[in-house]
Amino acid sequence: MGIDYSFEVYVHQHHAVDLLTAVAALCDSDQGATTVVLPDGTSVVLPGTYGYQTGRTVTLTDVVAGRDRSSFDLSLCFPQDGPLRGYRNDQIHNSVFDPARTWPDGSTRIAMGYIYLDVYDGSALLPKHWMFGFTPATSVQSRLFLSSPSIRETFTTLAMSIAAPLCLLDVEESHKIVVTAQGRRISTRVPGPCVLWDRRAPKDQAYRQLLDYLAGQPEESTAKWIAGPEHEVYQTFIDSLTHSSGMTGVHC
Repeated sequence: MGIDYSFEVYVHQHHAVDLLTAVAALCDSDQGATTVVLPDGTSVVLPGTYGYQTGRTVTLTDVVAGRDRSSFDLSLCFPQDGPLRGYRNDQIHNSVFDPARTWPDGSTRIAMGYIYLDVYDGSALLPKHWMFGFTPATSVQSRLFLSSPSIRETFTTLAMSIAAPLCLLDVEESHKIVVTAQGRRISTRVPGPCVLWDRRAPKDQAYRQLLDYLAGQPEESTAKWIAGPEHEVYQTFIDSLTHSSGMTGVHC
């Protein structure tokens, strides 16, 4: 059974165009194109396919409502770092392809695909918000979602640039990793200490507790949905993630 880690970015509906525009700028442009129509009638051309078909026009409200339940199939390009250089070398060694791309500024980026983008109703967290989930196709790529500082920083910058109230990294454990919240960088260093979000939590309650935790205020509820390195559950999470990911020295 494979690993399916994912970044979850919560966005107000009005900022969906900003997120899609920012994502389009990260895409490998040689992967076809999909036109995404937003609620106000504007559209964004997203490099990549939808349901593995190119040239489609997709209405985002239909996607969120589940009336058109496919994924956007993207190839995202990240600034190279140590883990991504290793990924590139493995791809070349296995005679797959060279994922390196030269960016307009002359820098080298590493293309990773497919990364599936799914869009869901996020109103359980905040009204009129959508959740954009980015999930890579393979376990190797999922481990890079956890271990690559460049990938973590890319999603951090993405969330911060479009005023996302919350960005989480789902690593298929009892807790998710809080990457950003309310314009603040939370768990953005790799490796580094993390703030954790209990996946069992009612989203609105966990979000309020997260804001209280970040403000240094004591939790009023006995249900502790948010945990940091000072909590007992933290080391249990690290130990379990180390085992399930097959990676050593996990510090999230």
